[in-house]
Amino acid sequence: MEEKAFNAAVGQLIREIRTRSGLTQELLGRRAGLSRGSITNIEGGTQAPPLYRLVRIAAVLNVQPADLLPSLLPEEATGLPARHVADVASVWSGAEKLEDAHGQS
Repeated sequence: MEEKAFNAAVGQLIREIRTRSGLTQELLGRRAGLSRGSITNIEGGTQAPPLYRLVRIAAVLNVQPADLLPSLLPEEATGLPARHVADVASVWSGAEKLEDAHGQS
C-alpha cells in the first residue's frame, strides 16, 4: 500500500468512527487539540496525523489507536517510508499487548 493510500485509509476510518460516534469535525478537533481544518485534511487523506495526535483522536473516539489503522500485511509495509513502517509496527504491537492484558483476542 502506498503512503497516500494508507493516509486515505486512516482518514476514512477516523471519519467512519467519528460519524458513528455522532461527533462533528469541530468537536473532534477541539477535544483532540486540532483544528476542524486539520480533521478535514486528516479525514481526506491529505494530512497524516502525528502519532501523539492519532492517540488523542482515538481516545476522543473511545477506540484503540490500532482501530484507526488499516490492516497492513508485512509485505505491504515495504512501500511505506521506514518511519511509517516502524510507527505502524509500534501501534500494532501496543494494541496486541493491550488485548493480551485484557484477555481479548
